[in-house]
Amino acid sequence: MPHKRAKASVRNERRKLSDHPVSDKSMGQDAPKGLMRLMKMKETMIENRKNKKNKKTNEKEQLKIQPGERMRDFAQRVEDSYRQDIIQAHKDSKPLTERKKRNREARKERERNKKQRLNSKYGGKDFDDLKDNVKFGEVADAPPTFNKLPKARGQGKQMLEAKTQAAMDPKQSKEKDNGYESEEDENMKQLKASYKRKWSNMSAAAKMALESERERTVALYRAKKAKKMEASGLTPL
Repeated sequence: MPHKRAKASVRNERRKLSDHPVSDKSMGQDAPKGLMRLMKMKETMIENRKNKKNKKTNEKEQLKIQPGERMRDFAQRVEDSYRQDIIQAHKDSKPLTERKKRNREARKERERNKKQRLNSKYGGKDFDDLKDNVKFGEVADAPPTFNKLPKARGQGKQMLEAKTQAAMDPKQSKEKDNGYESEEDENMKQLKASYKRKWSNMSAAAKMALESERERTVALYRAKKAKKMEASGLTPL
């Protein structure tokens, strides 16, 4: 069904409204809606936490027996409300032994020394000067590059240097006592040695079956090669 056109009066009214300036509310919202929603949620959580804390404080100050509440239930509610305060007061009133006092003082001294070391080394716990100023919509063109190797000691340092050297030159050849050998030759030698060990551990029947299969494969290859030479006009050997 075709769309019916609005009346002239309605169109004129819409045209007048379209010339009006944008409302100040929409102009003031520079942040995205998602960010505004998160900020509103954070403010709501902080407000709810404050209200909950104030509610607990008011309940402690105005503990009264409710209408129809039994004295036993009221006493239990009062005990639950002040349980944490009673435990803390009991701990504060309990006499400390000399050993506990020394341990507590030593722990406090270690914490003070640690804070002093942090202040002297990093200037406190404020790391604002180490933050990157990343603009909105900025994209990294490439991952960071490291020109120096990470620190390593002992055997780990030797392994790290060997891995780095192998990564920089994977086809690097090495010299052995019996001559000049590349990595490919070394791998082939290890593969042959593994085949020899497997052959020595095989049974006689398995060796015969493997040998017959090898001869059959060689015969098929020779027949295929002879057929190709005949098709090319050459005389097979």
